[in-house]
Amino acid sequence: MLTRIDHIGIACFDLDKTVEFYRATYGFEVFHSEVNEEQGVREAMLKINETSDGGASYLQLLEPTREDSAVGKWLAKNGEGVHHIAFGTADVDADADAIRDKGVRVLYDEPRTGSMGSRITFLHPKDCHGVLTELVTAAPPAATDH
Repeated sequence: MLTRIDHIGIACFDLDKTVEFYRATYGFEVFHSEVNEEQGVREAMLKINETSDGGASYLQLLEPTREDSAVGKWLAKNGEGVHHIAFGTADVDADADAIRDKGVRVLYDEPRTGSMGSRITFLHPKDCHGVLTELVTAAPPAATDH
């Protein structure tokens, strides 16, 4: 069962400049940053608030590290802006299977590693009224403690 909006993904050309805009304009600070080589992005997660299920809601700012990444291709075609919406779930595998059974294309056969050690998959935007949709199961708290 989907429990919350986990994050809104925003594609940008310059991560540092975009982070500074959100910090200066709204007071949002970087909660976590990383480079995801598999996805070909450098990202910053800006925490917006805590949620009742123990998770949080974020803005995820994404800068491609290579032109052939999904975000790089998307930016070349669309420019900066909202790239996707992500819903939190306790079980990405079960929810992806249930949604697949309803005729929605799930883009990965098996979930992949996402931000902060999460498990993720995406739903095809053509099956979701034009919105690239991500399903996210957060990593257990011990996995994100450093």
